Amino acid sequence: MSPSLASLTNQKIDTARRFIQQSQENNEKWLSLGLESSAIFQLRSALNGLLKEVSASYSLSASLDVASLMEEANNKQIIIPVLSELADLLAHRESWCCQLEQAYLTQLECRAGMAFSYDENVIGRGGDAGASADFYLAKLVELVLRFREESSEY
Repeated sequence: MSPSLASLTNQKIDTARRFIQQSQENNEKWLSLGLESSAIFQLRSALNGLLKEVSASYSLSASLDVASLMEEANNKQIIIPVLSELADLLAHRESWCCQLEQAYLTQLECRAGMAFSYDENVIGRGGDAGASADFYLAKLVELVLRFREESSEY
């Protein structure tokens, strides 16, 4: 029996949480940075997991693109609050979601110059003992729980 989509998302979130914790407890900078990078990857994967949960709940395509899912929902005349929230977050460069996406692309494509180049008052920079990843984790968990609560009401 294969695990549920929610279970897979939860596993990604838990793995990210463990990587963040290890990065904060570790005194070796090189290892802490690697653990933070791993946490970012897991968080982005968890966001994809949430999008799969949304797709399954509303019988949408298996797309992992928020804009495509929003268009499909609009065509079906369905309002999906979590997709609207994600679209709004991705439209604002200073949002946690947009910064998570940029951090993920920085790690994936090894873009050293772009790493965490946003306003330091909004969120910490890379190499900050996991504080940025921890912030992304907290916001993503809030979003996942809100989505699950909303979908259980129907």
